[in-house]
Amino acid sequence: MSHHNEKTTVLIIDDSEAVRTLITVYLRKGGYQVLEAPNGQVGLEIIAENKTDLILLDITMPVMDGFSVCAQVQQNEALRSIPILMLSALSDTESKMRAFELGAVDYITKPVSKGELLARIQTHLTINRLTTSLQQANKELLIQQKQLLEGLHAAANLQKNLLPRRVPDCKTLSFASYFKPCQEIGGDIYNIQRLDDEHVALHIIDVSGHGFSAAMMTALASQALSYSGTIVTSLAADGKRTVTPPVTVIQELDKEFPLHRFNLYMTLLYILINTKTNTFRYCCAGHPPAIHIEKDGTTHTLKTGGPPAGMDGEWEEGRGTLSVGDRIFFYTDGLTEYCNEAGEFYSSERLLESMKNTSDLPLQAAVQNIIGEIKQFGKQADADDDMTFLAMEKTRDTDTTASRRK
Repeated sequence: MSHHNEKTTVLIIDDSEAVRTLITVYLRKGGYQVLEAPNGQVGLEIIAENKTDLILLDITMPVMDGFSVCAQVQQNEALRSIPILMLSALSDTESKMRAFELGAVDYITKPVSKGELLARIQTHLTINRLTTSLQQANKELLIQQKQLLEGLHAAANLQKNLLPRRVPDCKTLSFASYFKPCQEIGGDIYNIQRLDDEHVALHIIDVSGHGFSAAMMTALASQALSYSGTIVTSLAADGKRTVTPPVTVIQELDKEFPLHRFNLYMTLLYILINTKTNTFRYCCAGHPPAIHIEKDGTTHTLKTGGPPAGMDGEWEEGRGTLSVGDRIFFYTDGLTEYCNEAGEFYSSERLLESMKNTSDLPLQAAVQNIIGEIKQFGKQADADDDMTFLAMEKTRDTDTTASRRK
């Protein structure tokens, strides 16, 4: 006799005492605990007061028939999970159909053999246990999913707080941006910060992968590249801060975030702009190159650099000059790899064409227009990757900022 069967209670509801006695013998020999009721009304009272794992229910009874009992059990949310096996002398199809419509899980025609009865009871008890386990697992899964979503929302808010809240104190440059993770949180980030009275630094990062791990590494990298860190500037013995060349910034990030340690890598582009001389230096670490479009339409691809940071590579530094009306566009591959229904990428060629076609629009309007064209290409479908787009425009020759870093 199994421990499980000792705890399993079967309720027999049948107006025939002989039938109840016979079935009780079968069930007790099979290891079940047995409760008995001579009619439906008494049966419902027993169910309300006792733990019942399965009901054997006759149809034709005085006071309350089996169909009524079945209907009332199914209407009670606390009881409807109890499997009901109809056990009746009625063998017509109409009775069987009605029993199943009212919620019975099986229909056994009297007389029934001991072996068949016990086999069917065991089968439905097993099914019921599995169903209950599955429902409980689904309930727990929904709870975990809710907790995960709450965590994602919180992490997404934290990640958004890492984005620059205002443009640095700079009168010669203007900026516009678009940021859309493919999940609540993702591996993209960017920042714009003034390092001293001559330099503004900008970086855009795309960490491989998505979700919490990518977002965590993104946050760490962004913090490392903040003015309060030790990478983008260094403190000399005389107390003065000096800006770090872009290629050195990439090399330091490579040391801080090696692939073998984090099992992730990051592509990024770091650009250092001198607002006094209107020149810039940059390093592109495996990232989609920025596009420098001069006022007259001349295009430069800022691709000088090397492999992604974390791969222990070697990098070079590129240089350029800015004139009033020049624009530089920075983006992650979520834009160029955005797909339409045919699986076709938007592509860097289309993106470049969109950039050129918006040259007459104000910078923010140009960014909105370009993003609109990309989304229209994919018929507004959700992206498979994070999408980050940042635009910068040279607006004046002279930087009139009065703020200084100490």
